[in-house]
Amino acid sequence: MEDAQPESAEPAEAPKPGGFVAGVFIGLLAGTVLAMIAAPQSGEETRDLLRAKAREAVDRTRDTADDISQTVSGTTTDLIERGRSIVEQARIRVDASIAEGIEAAEQHRSELDQPT
Repeated sequence: MEDAQPESAEPAEAPKPGGFVAGVFIGLLAGTVLAMIAAPQSGEETRDLLRAKAREAVDRTRDTADDISQTVSGTTTDLIERGRSIVEQARIRVDASIAEGIEAAEQHRSELDQPT
């Protein structure tokens, strides 16, 4: 007999970009501690290595932050363009409705002005 697992009514959460950055820093910290424990080099060499690795981690973090920023910026731009398009279409429809209303009013006025 198979075990039936209840389905969750809640949708899965989307991954958050901040979680990745936190993971990078935790990994950096763990790597630093392990490097200091298992380092066969002298203290100065170890510090130089740690500085280089820290610079690499900072560069990767900046690159990731830039990628996230560009993604958000692109999404924002897309939303703005879609909003402008919707507003433009609505304006066109309103203008057409106004023109039809004016035309109907003029036609009705001319019908009323004609002697019977």
